[in-house]
Amino acid sequence: MKKYSYVLGLSVLLLSGAFTGCKKALDIEPQQSIDASTALNTKEGINAALVGIYARHKSFRLYGRDLIALPEVLADNGYANNRSGRLFAEMNNQNRAHFLGDTWQLAYQNINDANLILQAVAASNTLTAAEKASVEGQAYFLRALNHFNLALVFAYIPGAVVESQNKGGIPIMLEPVNTVEGAVANLPARAPIDEVYTQIVKDFEDANARLTTAGVAPFNAEPRAFANKPAAQGFLSRVNLYRKNYAEAKRWSDSTINLVGSRLTSGAAYVSGWRQPIHPEMLYFVAFNTNAEGGNPNESLHTTFSSVNAPGSTTVVGFGDVVPSLYLLNDLGITLKGGNTETNYRNVAAEIDTRTADVRNLLYEVGSSGRGRAYVEVQKYLGKNGFNNLDHTPVMRIAEIYLNRAEAMATPGSSVLNEAAALADLNRIVVARGLPAFVGLTGTALYEEILKQRRIELAFEGHRLWDLKRLGRDIIKSPLYTGGDIAFTDYRILAPLPTRELQANTNLVQNTGY
Repeated sequence: MKKYSYVLGLSVLLLSGAFTGCKKALDIEPQQSIDASTALNTKEGINAALVGIYARHKSFRLYGRDLIALPEVLADNGYANNRSGRLFAEMNNQNRAHFLGDTWQLAYQNINDANLILQAVAASNTLTAAEKASVEGQAYFLRALNHFNLALVFAYIPGAVVESQNKGGIPIMLEPVNTVEGAVANLPARAPIDEVYTQIVKDFEDANARLTTAGVAPFNAEPRAFANKPAAQGFLSRVNLYRKNYAEAKRWSDSTINLVGSRLTSGAAYVSGWRQPIHPEMLYFVAFNTNAEGGNPNESLHTTFSSVNAPGSTTVVGFGDVVPSLYLLNDLGITLKGGNTETNYRNVAAEIDTRTADVRNLLYEVGSSGRGRAYVEVQKYLGKNGFNNLDHTPVMRIAEIYLNRAEAMATPGSSVLNEAAALADLNRIVVARGLPAFVGLTGTALYEEILKQRRIELAFEGHRLWDLKRLGRDIIKSPLYTGGDIAFTDYRILAPLPTRELQANTNLVQNTGY
């Protein structure tokens, strides 16, 4: 194993023209194949490097599948039915059946690219002030996002730590590596968890200070597919909620809602929004624009979650490997014919008997029996971009921000405790989804209802494991899941660090249990 396998990004790839082919994949300007001698010395080279990060996010180990599907199936929302065998081990939380080493490698490549871009912008005399702000804003945003994803996967979250098993956060990479010698000399240890989150917040704040709501120059594309001000502020809402800084979570939720709170949809518009390529509530998404990007019949979000090609269709195009668990069906207000029992769920072809008035459950329909016994499947991802297995990946919607603010104001001991305001935010969501407003809800009942609505609202968008993990809660999987419950103290809450990184960097320490 060569020690420079720990080169965390563009270092070697950049110098060999790593951006070739990105233009076709993203279908945006500018040119993305650059000469090694000029690399990041030109505006075109810098823009090509940015596009390369966005393109890498489409990997199935990142937002192409794993960052969305695994938090559902490792927790208690997703049930792997073993139609293809994919994600069955993850559902049962088997040792090392977790996020793969490629998630680590790709994210650190993105971070290193962002660092190289920031270095190049600082030295550039060809970019205007507005162009510099745009590029820097995107680079800070992307660096923060990738550090955040790594921290969620491989480390505990502030305020919910098993101290006897705590090996720290993740390495913080703020300086670029572009030579083998530099990579060998740069072998960082895992930083303390709080330090990691402090840096993530700082980067998102630096991004927010530079980005605009309208989008980013010079890209002529949908602005929500790139770093933008509402998304940066939304992530500041999310990250501060996760690290239990409730005052900051509320402050940034307020700011995001002031900017784009009107994007919240209601009733039929919420459901129809999922039939459009881009849901109107979206603040940030990963774009898949051509069939070549997402047309994998085995690992796309479409085939992972659904077997059919359209609502009401019986045409088989996917596997529907991961379906809503019985526990989630209960919260969604869906009752199966024969009853919502474990035996009926596991052994009888699904038929929906009744539904509540919650419009969110209209996104769940019985799939095809062409791949095996029929289950109720989620239909948020049905090849809406004109090709099977091709959907933009939702990363953040405005509904989450209302729920973030509600939770920040309802959490016992919060410095911004305001149960009346929290109830108002909760009711904005439930009324928009066709349910009657809650009256007089306070204390634990209010707090738990907010968490329940968060589960329903964000199901199959890659949140569930992190919500349980940041609250220090056990994952209740019995008796439906044969693998049994996963206590918060179980080492399998965290993913193992990649073996190749441990071999290359002796300053890294493996997570407990691996």
